[in-house]
Parts: sequence; structure tokens; C-alpha cells
Amino acid sequence: MAEGPSTLESSSQVDNEKSYSYLPQTYWGLDPLHRAFVKMFIRDVLEMDNYPGHPALNVYAYKNHPISRVDLLGWVVRVEEREKLFNYAIDDGTGVIGCTCWKPRVQSTTGKGLIDDNDYSTTGASTSANSAEQEFVEFLASKMQEIKKCVRQLRQPVKLGDLLHVRGRIKSYRGRREVGAAYFHLVVDPTCSTEIRRTMEQLQLYQDFYDVPFQLPRCQEGGDSSEAGVVKSLQDAIANFLSTNSTVLNFEIKELATVDSLMAIVQKARKENDSTINAKQVFSLFTRAVGGLEELGIVYKSDKDNLYVVIDRDATLESSVLDIVRRESQKPKYSESGCHYRHILDCLRTNHRFSGVSPNVVVHILDKLESQSDVISTSENYYIAF
Repeated sequence: MAEGPSTLESSSQVDNEKSYSYLPQTYWGLDPLHRAFVKMFIRDVLEMDNYPGHPALNVYAYKNHPISRVDLLGWVVRVEEREKLFNYAIDDGTGVIGCTCWKPRVQSTTGKGLIDDNDYSTTGASTSANSAEQEFVEFLASKMQEIKKCVRQLRQPVKLGDLLHVRGRIKSYRGRREVGAAYFHLVVDPTCSTEIRRTMEQLQLYQDFYDVPFQLPRCQEGGDSSEAGVVKSLQDAIANFLSTNSTVLNFEIKELATVDSLMAIVQKARKENDSTINAKQVFSLFTRAVGGLEELGIVYKSDKDNLYVVIDRDATLESSVLDIVRRESQKPKYSESGCHYRHILDCLRTNHRFSGVSPNVVVHILDKLESQSDVISTSENYYIAF
């Protein structure tokens, strides 16, 4: 087993220095680690805290890097089989974490579910069938045997003591942190050479990237007194205000102008530009800032004029998206490949209440549902529910 790196032992000292600042959610996309499958040690995955200011999201902080996806390699120490998934626990020498791995959906040609273990028989074939028909029946029989063989192998692909490679999203289930696998693969490594090479690679990644706090570009750090800079500052401040005030379920733009911390940004820009800003201009600035949050999938505009809803606090929206995915997954057209998020969006917009929902909002909800194992992505932008 590979032992944890020495950099982990001194991580608490680096954290105490706090030589970095956490990123507003609007800047997470600038950090290349946010959307990547980060090759971390399991100990770090277990010890990371929720990203400050965003406890509802399955995003965690290593230094100030927003981490949501990980790439793990470890030895299987526990196997639990359920109807539609396997629960594996893997150990890389630094810790043990559970991994939820969904069983593959292999269906018979009749679409009635998994193929059983009974041998395909041709005894019912007519003895008077011509040679072409007989060849076709034999061809089908051979293909069915191949499919059944694959199914038997996939039903229990991993056993105790195997080396498993897992990629997926970090999530919490019943208070325990685990990984919802989007990909898992059995690694044959009798000499442990693969594990050794990976450990050396991880140590280098920690040194060069993970342990180096992400710094915003100077143009962002220093601020911008231009109109676009004020809108961006307002957008970040509104996002922070919404994340820290859990009682705010919805709001109107004019209500934001009554928040002192938000208006302070406008007043600061006015002083720096040595100009006056009237009420109409203030409303325009706030409208553009909220529009940016809508594009990021943080809020959506309801059917009521000027009323915006915080999506992480709207249980109805989440349940509506889940119901649509479940319903559409039952249709033959989507039962295998899943349905595209744009199709889900079109179905959602048939409800007048959600007519103003943007595509990014639906993607955000689907990502959240996937982290909760309510849906899974069959491929990029395609989702299915069981």
C-alpha cells in the first residue's frame, strides 16, 4: 500500500497561515481544478470541508480550490451489492472511502429487462426452415450467448482485494462522504507498478498545483470602477448575500437596493468616478448583476414580474425536474441513452411557473440530483433516472 505524502502532514501549518482567500462562486470556473477529476489521496477527500458560503452545494475546499470531482485508485476492502448498484469501499493507504457504482443497463432485444442465465434454445425452430433462416437463428443464438456472458461478468466485476480506479463526484449520504462513480475500472496490477507510478504523479501534482492556492487575475483582485466592474462586484456581493442569508427564498430587484452592503458598492463606484448615479441607473446595475446570477444557474425568474427565486431553496423546482427525468426515462426513446437536458428544459417550461428557467439552472439542478444519486448521466448532457 502507498503511504500518505509528507505534504499532507504539514498541510495544517499551511492552512493556519491562510495566505489565500476563498473564491466567490462566480470565479470558480477560472480554477482548472473545479471541473476536473482531481487525483487526490482519500485522506484529503474525507477531510475537506464544504466550500465556505456554499454549504448546500457538493463543492469542497482544498486550500481555496473548489473541488467537486475526484479521481481515486485504491484496493477494494468492502463489497455490497444492491439491485441496481454496487457499493465498494476502497483504501489507498491514506484512508477508506465508499464508492457508489451503478450496474450497467443491459437489456434483451425484447426490452423486458436483463437477460437471464438460461441458455438460449433453438428447439422451437421449425425443422422445415430453409438454410438461410437456420443460419440466422444460429447467428442470433451465438450473439445472445455473447451478451449473456458479458452480463454475467458485469454483475460482479470487482471482488475483495482488487485494485479499483474510480472517477466521480464527491457527495454526502447519511452523513458519510462518498463518491458517486461516473466511471470505474478494475486495474490488473500484480507488481503494484501502476500504484507506485500514480503515487509519484500525485505527489508532483500536490506540489505543483493542489498545494498552491489559486490567485485571481490582477484585474479581478484590484477591482474595476467601470460600469462592467461595478456589475461584476454587485453580482459577487449578491451571490454572497444570498448564500449567507438562508431565509431569503425569493426577492425583487428593488429590494436589493435596500441592502446597505450592496448599495455601498454602488456608492464606492460613484465616488471613484466622481459622478452621480440616479435611481434608474442603480436599478439597471442591479438588473444586470442579477441577470449574471441567472446565467450562472443561481437564481431564476418566476412567472411573477421582477420576482427571482433562489434555486437551491426551491424544492418544487428540484422535484419537478426529477419527475420529468423519471417519466421520460420510461419511454423507449430515452430508456437507454437518457434524455438531453434541453429536452428536460422544454418539458419544464410547459409549466407556466417555470417558463423563465434558463438552461444553466436545469444543468445545476441535474448536477445536484446526480450528486444525490437520484439521476445518473449516461453521457455528457444526457440523464436517466431509475
